[in-house]
Amino acid sequence: MINKKNVLGREPDELGMKDAIHTAIVAVRAGAPVKPGQRCGLNEYREAVPDEKGVGVADPFRRTHISTGQPFWLLLAQDEVPNVRHVWEHPDVDFTPPAREVKRNHYLQQYADALGVSYQQLMDAAAYVVEHGESAPYPGTKTAEELEEAWEEHVDSYELWSEWGSEAFHEFENEGTACCPEYNYPECSLFEVR
Repeated sequence: MINKKNVLGREPDELGMKDAIHTAIVAVRAGAPVKPGQRCGLNEYREAVPDEKGVGVADPFRRTHISTGQPFWLLLAQDEVPNVRHVWEHPDVDFTPPAREVKRNHYLQQYADALGVSYQQLMDAAAYVVEHGESAPYPGTKTAEELEEAWEEHVDSYELWSEWGSEAFHEFENEGTACCPEYNYPECSLFEVR
C-alpha cells in the first residue's frame, strides 16, 4: 500500500499485524540534553532541542541520554513523509498475537468494574485528575449517588493511586520518610457526574 501515513503514534488495528515503514531521518546535533524518544524541534542554529510541537523524535533506540553537542538521528513525523507497506519475517521472533487475554492490574480492573467503566477509562481519568487537579467527567451510566456509593464501598483511594502510579510510571511526591511514606495523592474523587 503506497502513501500510508500516521502508523506510528496510533494503536494498531489488530495484534500480530506486521508492517514496516519508511521513516525519514536526519542526522542532527543536540542543542540541549535530549532523552531517547523525546519530541524535538530545531532552534535558530538548526540544532535539535526538546520541543513538544517539534518535527520529530530523537532516536528511541538510543540507550542513554544525548548530551548537548552530541550527534543523533531525528525521526521525522509520520505525516510529513509517506511510507510503504512491507511484509517481512524475523528469524528468531514470532510476532503472532499473544496466546492469552491481556493481563491487567487486578486492583485497577476491580475498581474499574465497581465504578462501571473500562480499564482504559479508569487509567485516562486518573491521568486527567493528576494533570488538571479536578475530577474527570464520568463516562459510565451510574447516577451521581450510585457512583459515590460504589466509590465508598469498593475503592481504596490509597491503593488506587499507588497502583495507578506504578502502572503509569508516575511518581507522587513523598512528604513522609522512606519507612513511613506519605504520598501526595490527589484528594478529589476520580470521577464526577456532569
